[in-house]
This record gives sequence, C-alpha cells and structure tokens, in this order.
Amino acid sequence: MAFTTDFSELDFKTILDQELIEVHFQPLFSIREKKIVGFEGLSRGIHPKSGRLIPPLPLLKMAKEADLTLELDRLLRKKILESFKQFCPDPHDLILSLNFETSIIDKEIGSLQLIQLCRQLNLDPSNIVIEILEAKVKSVDALAKFVRIHREHGFLIALDDVGKGHSNFDRIPIIQPDIIKIDRSLVTNLHQDYYRQEIFKSLVQLSQKIGALALAEGVETEEETLASLELGADLLQGYYFSEPQEPSVDFTQLVTGILDPVADKFKKQMVEKLNIRKMQHERYNLMIEDLVGELSALEEKQLEGELPTALVNHSIARGHLCAQRKGAPNHRHVLQDETEFPQGYLPHAPQGDGLFNQGLFLFLDGRGI
Repeated sequence: MAFTTDFSELDFKTILDQELIEVHFQPLFSIREKKIVGFEGLSRGIHPKSGRLIPPLPLLKMAKEADLTLELDRLLRKKILESFKQFCPDPHDLILSLNFETSIIDKEIGSLQLIQLCRQLNLDPSNIVIEILEAKVKSVDALAKFVRIHREHGFLIALDDVGKGHSNFDRIPIIQPDIIKIDRSLVTNLHQDYYRQEIFKSLVQLSQKIGALALAEGVETEEETLASLELGADLLQGYYFSEPQEPSVDFTQLVTGILDPVADKFKKQMVEKLNIRKMQHERYNLMIEDLVGELSALEEKQLEGELPTALVNHSIARGHLCAQRKGAPNHRHVLQDETEFPQGYLPHAPQGDGLFNQGLFLFLDGRGI
C-alpha cells in the first residue's frame, strides 16, 4: 500500500483510539549461518479516511506536536509484539528487534509496560531486543536504570545508529549493548571508501572486545554486503535482502534466493584473498633473505649509506616503498608488478608491510642499529 502525503484534516487522536497501525517486519540475516536470525518490527500509521499508510517520521512528528509521544510509542510496541506473536507463535531462537523512543525513557522506568506486555502475550524477553538511540536520552541515570531493569528481566539491548552524527561512546559502558547496529551512513559505498572501512572495522573490533554482535544496517548492494562481511559484521539488514514486509510474506524464500549465493561468493572471495596473502608472504620472505644477504657483507659504517640503495634496487622492495608513498586510501595494488587484488576487493592499506618491516627491523636490531 502506498504512503499518503496528505495529512490535512487528520485527527491524530483517532489513530490512537482506533489503533490504526500496520506492522511490517524486516529480517536480520546471518550469512555465515545462512539463515534469518530475527526481525526488526517497524510501524506505519493508517489514515482514518483514505486508509493509506502514514510514514513513521510524520507519525512521530504528529505525536510530538500533540504531546502524545509516550502514548504512541506504547501503542507501537503493543501492535508489534502482538503481530510478532501471531506471525511467529513459537520463535525459538528468533529475535525481535524493537525500536524504543528513548526521549521518553525516564517515563517508562516505573511503568514496566514492555515487561507486562511480554507476560500477557507469553513472549520470552530473551527473544526481544530493545533498540536504544542513546543520543536522545536526556538523563544518563534514567538510561542506566532502564537498561538494568530490563536486562534483569532477560531483554537484550542494542545500541542503534552507531556512527551517525554525534554518538556518545562514553555511554557504551552504561548500556553494555548485546548488539551494536552500525549506521547506514558508514555502510554506504563501504567497498570503495577506505576511511569508512577503518571506522567500520574499529566498531566491529569494539563489539568483539565487549562481547557484542556487530550488525550492519541499510545494506543495499552485493558489494556493501561482501565488504561488511569481510570487515567482520556478524549480522546484516537492508533492502538488498528485503524491504520491510507484511507478516504474511514467506521470508524463507529469501534464504535460498539470496543468502546461499552471497555466502558462496563470500567464501570464494576469502579463499582467493588468503591465497594472495600467502603468495605475498612467500615473496617478502625471499626479499628479506636477499636483502639480509646483501647487507650482511657490509661493514657497519657502510650500512647506513647502502641500505636505501639496496632497497631501491630490489624489485619487490621498490614496489613496497612505492606503495607506502602512494598511501592507503587510493592505492589498490599490493606490489608494483603483476600482483594485484581481484576486482571488487577492498582497497585496504598495502598488505605485507608488517612482515617486510619486521624482517628489516630484526636484521638491523641484530646489527645494533
């Protein structure tokens, strides 16, 4: 159903009273396990007169203008949980990711509305992920209390839109998220942007160190999918796999239609890359042996003058130095010869530098330099 753009003569109170909300679900994927691991519940309003859908942002804006944000947020949660129960009566290991309007989080601490809803619907809180957009939280103490209470009842906590705008990383120790959702702004053209890759990789490493899963949001292309996987994302979500769908859709068709081919391509790509790295290491080992042989014959006082010449004259070393001078962001070649990454590989900083430098440092250290 198409969205409406006509909000004139719209009585927002009618939407609340009649619970005119339609729920859609967008799947969360694990490529490594080749399966759907859960869904994010998303809501749209229904226009009382035309019956057309009202997008989320205008719906929230109207609630705020009517000072009914809390009432709308509770209604959305209720409708999503009810729909999830009907759509997936026995979820087992499937999770439901639930957006929470964190600007009113201080008003929700005492009500325990979400906890009561799960009890009424016989839903296990361990299957429910509460998404928190910490930038909207006014009180850190209220945030900490909210997270503690809901985690004690078994709910999982996700930190949403990480990397977008001014993320307050100092609140991560307070929230201690189970899932870090890396924002779409970092995923866009991830396969082509070195700086996005480094930030993305840092967030993945942070997730791993604190025991959280890293989820890449808003994946829209195969290239972004493969790049996210190569950089360590555990879960993926986005239009490349599926738009938000009504609960009646057969999501299992997506597994064989998209997941299997992507998983196979990712596996093949990583095998090729490992073979390339193995070849690089072998060539660097040969280079180091050659250089050590040449430099070992020199007197210590000659070494400082001859080292640059030896490096420049050595074909592999020359390629390495050229790569370093060109810099990582725009440099796609590992060496200045026939060795090149296959098309589609991430433009990381030149590989093998650590091995090359380590070998020279060991030699120089052994000579007391």
